[in-house]
Amino acid sequence: MRLIFIAIATLAAALGITAFITWKPLDNSSRLASLQPTEGEETTLDPATYVGGQACATCHKAEHELWTGSHHDLAMQGATRQTVLGDFTNTTFTHFGVTSTFSMKDDKFFVQTEGPDGKLHDYEVTYTFGVDPLQQYLIEFPGGRYQVLGIGWDSRPRDEGGQRWFHLYPNEHIPHGDELHWTGQNQNWNYMCAECHSTNLRKNYDLEKDRYDTEWSEIDVSCEACHGPGSKHIAWAESGSNVRKGEGARQTGLVVTFEAAEMATWLPNLETGTATRSKSLASHIQLDTCARCHSRRRVIHEEYRHGQSLLETHAPALLDEGLYHPDGQIEGEVYVYGSFLQSKMYRAGVTCSDCHAPHSLQMRAPGNALCTRCHLPDRFDTPTHHFHEPMSAGAQCVECHMPATTYMVVDPRRDH
Repeated sequence: MRLIFIAIATLAAALGITAFITWKPLDNSSRLASLQPTEGEETTLDPATYVGGQACATCHKAEHELWTGSHHDLAMQGATRQTVLGDFTNTTFTHFGVTSTFSMKDDKFFVQTEGPDGKLHDYEVTYTFGVDPLQQYLIEFPGGRYQVLGIGWDSRPRDEGGQRWFHLYPNEHIPHGDELHWTGQNQNWNYMCAECHSTNLRKNYDLEKDRYDTEWSEIDVSCEACHGPGSKHIAWAESGSNVRKGEGARQTGLVVTFEAAEMATWLPNLETGTATRSKSLASHIQLDTCARCHSRRRVIHEEYRHGQSLLETHAPALLDEGLYHPDGQIEGEVYVYGSFLQSKMYRAGVTCSDCHAPHSLQMRAPGNALCTRCHLPDRFDTPTHHFHEPMSAGAQCVECHMPATTYMVVDPRRDH
């Protein structure tokens, strides 16, 4: 390019032409628009806007009912008698000499615990965070900050060891002033957690004032968190248009669809015993959408746009020591995506919704029945393959192929 520029300038001088050549940077908004999936209609000039999940429920009743009560629906809620699972009946919990007391007053929830100055203070619980197998609680602090209490509620049944208060760092003393103390930066909801627990979240951090004005469209993970803003789709639906499935999102006003993951079947292969996809996976839009939250990553650009590559806005963690074992299996809390990219199933075209129902978040089938949808049971669900008594724990496919690691004291998650 430099040589071309010199040649043009030299030619202009030779011809006696006064040349004013200006180099203009590319408009980043145009670049981002070009990164949208071809079926998407959203542009930077006329972007779709968020309308809320209730608007979607009018036509998508079945999907809305499956989503209701799911972990996405309950990802974050206001603290009420209906949403708070923990025991706030003047119960106490002591951790390394600090005794915290959980109580209620006028339908509000309070905890007396160690503050940033090392002294006991009374704090009101404003939001619940998660639901199963544990629930955490958010406390409002000055500067628009919300801090995640380091003591959580074990929501598992009592016979599984649950229904108790516990500390997220049970074997460590986390003193006030430490970044891992519940009042420190690494336990700050706005900075660490918010993006993945609400829909259309904006951190809105003001550097000069050192404060947040964080806002969201919906408090939980609702329809538009995955499908993108729905205003144009609502307008299409209200117009009475009729578009056949498979014609793409542009005609229906959707920002992004996940048809690439759905428009194929898995065909049994009697020779290998493992099914193959009838049609190659055209894109990884669905995986990239899920990976926005189900990955260990950092944000490099906050203007997330649905349907583009995850790498445009997020940098996933690499196979670093402490996060992964030398063979690539999970060690630290890495949230599925990084291990799944290493799998044979990813290379075969398997994607999230092949195993997980996307609205209820439940598995497509229980136990080994999930695996034998693609792997012939006569070959794999048999003692000649797994060397264990049928129906025993050792005979479960996931015990060998997807070993679990427990995080946050009570939350086992399987390697993918």
